[in-house]
Amino acid sequence: MTQLTEPVYYHQGELQMESSQIRTLAGKMATPFYCYSEARLLGNVRRCKDAFESRGIQIHYAMKANSTLHILRLIAEQGLGVDLVSGGEMQRALAAGFPASRMIFSGVGKSRAELNAAIEAGVGRLEGNQTESSQFNVESAEELALLAELAEQQNARVSVALRVNPDVSVNTHKNITTGQKGNKFGIDMERVCELCQHYADHSHLAIEGLAMHIGSQICDTEPYRAAIGKMMALVDQLAQEGVEITRLDLGGGFGISYGQGDALDFETIAEVIAAETERFHGTVIVEPGRSLVADTGILVSRINYVKAAEPRSFVILDAGMNDLMRPALYQAVHPIVTVNEAANGTAQEYDIVGPICESTDTFARSYPLSGDLQAGDLVAFLCAGAYCSVMNSTYNSRTIIPEVMVSGSEAKVIRQPVNQQTLMAFEQDMPAL
Repeated sequence: MTQLTEPVYYHQGELQMESSQIRTLAGKMATPFYCYSEARLLGNVRRCKDAFESRGIQIHYAMKANSTLHILRLIAEQGLGVDLVSGGEMQRALAAGFPASRMIFSGVGKSRAELNAAIEAGVGRLEGNQTESSQFNVESAEELALLAELAEQQNARVSVALRVNPDVSVNTHKNITTGQKGNKFGIDMERVCELCQHYADHSHLAIEGLAMHIGSQICDTEPYRAAIGKMMALVDQLAQEGVEITRLDLGGGFGISYGQGDALDFETIAEVIAAETERFHGTVIVEPGRSLVADTGILVSRINYVKAAEPRSFVILDAGMNDLMRPALYQAVHPIVTVNEAANGTAQEYDIVGPICESTDTFARSYPLSGDLQAGDLVAFLCAGAYCSVMNSTYNSRTIIPEVMVSGSEAKVIRQPVNQQTLMAFEQDMPAL
């Protein structure tokens, strides 16, 4: 059975988040919906700051993990920077209160329009009061050339970090490795010196940093040690060629436990990073995403049917793969619990599925749940605060589901559902081209 801890726990047989009863929330709004704990989010940010900032390491939240405005505002209020991977994320970050001076623009395929908008907004600008924690993480020679052209057109001088592909193997799902040869991300280490020399005297670009991101959901420190070692060697090589690197952006990817126990806590990885960069005299940056928000959220769903079948019965939920994509995309398994606490007894194994007309709409197979499950019962997927709501889609013409934030015994909707009536309005009276 899944062991529950704060902020999600059973009280008198009912699942709660902080002091709010999940069944009560489900009685006030349609399922499925996402529900987050404000206390856990703020606690995670505090622990992250205690680990990294105490060692002089800057933190930029990787907002691709969860970009709901209310969550972004809470994180911005704690003084963190933000890591972006699209122009849309920049718009959200600005709306949430992140200044351009605390934005890092990453991403392998930034468009001309996105780069122009970011330069105009002030991302990476070296004029005025711009701090050294804002930059463009450039992933190719072609992108660097385009950024130089656009910065010159806007008469701006911008700070650049070259994202390096350190070719380090990590023990994670193949779909979330980003730092090995064959991945689309980053620049081969052999080309970095060439690019730094080519742009050494450029009037509108300043290559001041090196960046890396080796993957996601990494629970071992050794890949970080290996990758940072390669980055430090590259810093030394560049110094010998007269190129000074003043910033190292070491990415994120710190793994959390999805019920299996393995995780990489902030204090452990911060200690490793501090030790491996001890002789580096510039700014060190990390970009945690999942590790800040994953365990703050749950997905609440209602059972539509318990379908008798062989070799196992199906629990068919009202949540589908369009609401929670990770199992279909990464074969991820989220811990699943019933909202009413089952009495001690033998658990029965079920295949937990959704209503989408796809065989991949399967959350778990042979999953043990206790109690006499019936249609109408509520279940909750744990650790659903990262890479879940941001992947919502309307496949099968389904509603984009709402999100709720809990603070103690109070709860409020932080994202309204987006239903088909709203979406169809965008398809009416379309103008001619």
